Amino acid sequence: MDTVTKNKRLIVEFSGWIECDPDKTWFQYIGPMDNINGAFGGDIRITGKEYMTLSKEDQQDFWLENLGETYCDSLDGELMHCDIEVDEL
Repeated sequence: MDTVTKNKRLIVEFSGWIECDPDKTWFQYIGPMDNINGAFGGDIRITGKEYMTLSKEDQQDFWLENLGETYCDSLDGELMHCDIEVDEL
């Protein structure tokens, strides 16, 4: 790190909602490793369309892969709050 950013952090605080495009939204498997070759056939990355077919219990084994890309590819949404600040450490 250079001396300008050494004792600082860049923080983005936000809230809002988006309607995801199921074909362009990706989820990463984070559940127990013994399920990878079982219920999900070895796939560890699925689309939003595939995620929507899972039970609530199985959905808990996945997390949104990339919020930034999902936001850019969203069909609709509203960013209600967005603050950017530089924090001194």
